[in-house]
Amino acid sequence: MSHLLLAVTPLKNQDIQVLNDADITVVTPDNVQPEQINEIEISYGWSSEIGTKMLTSPTSKLKWVQTMSAGVDYVPLQQLSERQITLTNASGLKSVPIAQSVLSYMLHFARGLNIYQDRQYWEEYTDQYTLAELPTVIFGTGHIGQQIAEYLQSFGTTVYGVNTTGRPVIGFDQTFAINKLTELPDDIQVVINVLPSTPETEAFFDDAVLAQFKQLYLFINAGRGTTVVESALLTALDNQSIRYAALDVTAQEPIPSDSPLWHRPNLLLTQHTTWAAHNAVGRSSNLFPLFMRNVPGYLANQPLTFNVVDLSRGY
Repeated sequence: MSHLLLAVTPLKNQDIQVLNDADITVVTPDNVQPEQINEIEISYGWSSEIGTKMLTSPTSKLKWVQTMSAGVDYVPLQQLSERQITLTNASGLKSVPIAQSVLSYMLHFARGLNIYQDRQYWEEYTDQYTLAELPTVIFGTGHIGQQIAEYLQSFGTTVYGVNTTGRPVIGFDQTFAINKLTELPDDIQVVINVLPSTPETEAFFDDAVLAQFKQLYLFINAGRGTTVVESALLTALDNQSIRYAALDVTAQEPIPSDSPLWHRPNLLLTQHTTWAAHNAVGRSSNLFPLFMRNVPGYLANQPLTFNVVDLSRGY
């Protein structure tokens, strides 16, 4: 009996053939028939319109949702949990380009490129740092955080990590629990945020948390915009308790033209593109091989094991 997959995220023809050979029939939001919606077992990507129909139907056969992103805050987690539907994400898929972007932010400011980029006259600028001079804490020790830590270790940077419990993670010199930030060393110069968006992390970086870092050199957000209170960050940039910041994600995207974020010379903005790579076009590029790691288990009616999201935690 064939299994029905809804390809919200587009699939290549060769990928569809691989699925067909595994007895999985592919439909898209454009060609799915009304009578097929209840027969869909796998959603490759998430459509809020069709997803709502499946989750509100008592006869829906939906068993598995694969997202195109590491973050899953846009998926109705509680409803998936109530229906015992497995959710897998794309965690780790874009770790390398994101980590390299984060490293480029650090080098941009540490090596004075931000000063030189607009200069049209000769004046030596030597207030520069090596990365080894910038002890760094990474909030989020998953795939992306670990990749960033690996790169920074090669530069001799002391790298601390923050996660839920403070459990040790390879690549970090020391890790701390997110509810025990007062235990962090006082020599931290760079904060890198790659936390997921959950109820616990919403507006996490507020005035109080940012104030714990004395005279921070650089704050980077490559996680989720909802985790940072932007007004608090702007205040810290203005009073120089944080010297520089780089944001790839913001609370509102696209950033409105009248946003104060545009008008801070010590703030670098990129536009949710740290994931990009020249030979991997699109956010969902290379997702299919990751997805296929779980397909044999699914077809064998076994629990999925790769990138399974804890629906109670949201990551």
